[in-house]
Amino acid sequence: MIREEYITSAGSCFERLLGAIQELPAERFELLLDGGESVHELFAELSSRAERMVRALDVVMQQRELRLDELTRPIRRDEWKRTLAGYQIAHSTLLAALERVPLERFHAEGELPNWLLDSYLVPLERALPRVEAWAAHLRERGLGGPTGLPVIQK
Repeated sequence: MIREEYITSAGSCFERLLGAIQELPAERFELLLDGGESVHELFAELSSRAERMVRALDVVMQQRELRLDELTRPIRRDEWKRTLAGYQIAHSTLLAALERVPLERFHAEGELPNWLLDSYLVPLERALPRVEAWAAHLRERGLGGPTGLPVIQK
């Protein structure tokens, strides 16, 4: 995958992810997804992954040896609004950092390394249908109103 494809795909997934949760009450984000984690936990994990990739791109930019295992930090779990804001910042920072790294620092053909795909884009793409299905299920059950009150379905 080339950089432009990565940025387009990550941007699209991110926008759809935010669109899926738009106007859901904050307390709903503690409810569990199909994999046994809450949406809040999933967003905290994606934020941590994006931050890790920003640090990895910094290492690549400095032309130092990249060791992903040294970049791991514990996942922070803040209150929901802070987690969401942190994720939005981390995602945007990652895409901006990726745009700044000269392509020759990756592969000669312009292909991005697998670690960049596997560490952020693939988990983001896997999270999207889970969150969309979860949010649709909440709305179908009348639990998706912006006030947190049940919504009357027509």
